[in-house]
Amino acid sequence: MKHRKLLILLTLAGFLSSGRSDESLRDWTNTEGKTISASLAGVENDTVTLRLENGRRYEVPLASLSERDREFCQEWLAAAANASKSEEMGLKHSVPVELIVSSPFSEETPPTRKGDVGGWTAGIGEWRIEEGSLVGDELAEDNHHSSLTYGFDATDLIIRGQVKLGTAGEMAFACRDAVKPNLHLGRLYITPEKLWIQHMSGIAQTTKSERIATEEVEIDPEAWYDVTIEIIGETYRAKVGEHELEATHPRFADAKAIIALVNRGQGARWRNMEIWRAKKR
Repeated sequence: MKHRKLLILLTLAGFLSSGRSDESLRDWTNTEGKTISASLAGVENDTVTLRLENGRRYEVPLASLSERDREFCQEWLAAAANASKSEEMGLKHSVPVELIVSSPFSEETPPTRKGDVGGWTAGIGEWRIEEGSLVGDELAEDNHHSSLTYGFDATDLIIRGQVKLGTAGEMAFACRDAVKPNLHLGRLYITPEKLWIQHMSGIAQTTKSERIATEEVEIDPEAWYDVTIEIIGETYRAKVGEHELEATHPRFADAKAIIALVNRGQGARWRNMEIWRAKKR
């Protein structure tokens, strides 16, 4: 009966369509080869709701549509789920596509100077996981901020987590490009008095940086703050608690291969870190 209903709908549609162009309209074909022009109004419980150009709506079984149309419905559902996730995550420019890593930092580790810490790699300074969070300490003999990295490959990114400054003077989220030797690309810095986004280039002694967005803030060193970063094309948006800032630079659009957690001083903490591949909203 449902299959017959679809055949009737497809037959009637030829008379109902006025032929006007509409970007939301597309051709739909059933398993019998009959075709109509309609827009997709929704998919629920294996039932597809189609809207004809005259506004009339019809429900048809997903299984009665062509393979191409069933794939379109699945892509539509995935896009709808991503859009919902984007709203839930408080994103402005992007939608999440794929979770690269999720690190709660809940399993304790001993202090580590070089090596694995919760799936990330300690490179400079001393790192450990204790009391449900990652702790980074700068060491005087390194003459450099402490740094913990995670390697991946992506271009557009979403970075999320929670941070607490503690006794550290500043902490940062850094990213580097995908071309060896993985040059610096950009950073978000967090201090008790300021947030800033900076463009960077080079590496080691050749590093150059330029602050391109700054906001005066009052960050409580003993409070946890939610952090969300979107790097979408040339746009870098960061939100720390209720504070938000945004910057653009052509360099931000480059492919990325490394995220680093960086801090100056001792006692900076991170938890619930996530890195997502993303696409423009």
